[in-house]
Amino acid sequence: ERDLAERLRLAEANRVPVVLEIAGERYRLVPEAKTEIQLADENDPFADYDPVAVLAAIDAGAGALAGIDVEAFLEEILEERIQDTPGHRF
Repeated sequence: ERDLAERLRLAEANRVPVVLEIAGERYRLVPEAKTEIQLADENDPFADYDPVAVLAAIDAGAGALAGIDVEAFLEEILEERIQDTPGHRF
């Protein structure tokens, strides 16, 4: 119990999840976000976020998958997920 409390304290301080294994199953505990206002950080990937540019990029990609065999595409994605995700059940 003390170990868990310490791991949770460290997770909150470092803003990272804690992974627990119980009866062979893995669980991730994620600290809840603080409600206080966060100031911009120079390493923030969204500091220069431009929603207009994002929408323009989405519009530019419209139709990129036109004409593909949707069923074959989805089957390929499922096969890749099964190969790359040990222990995950789909």
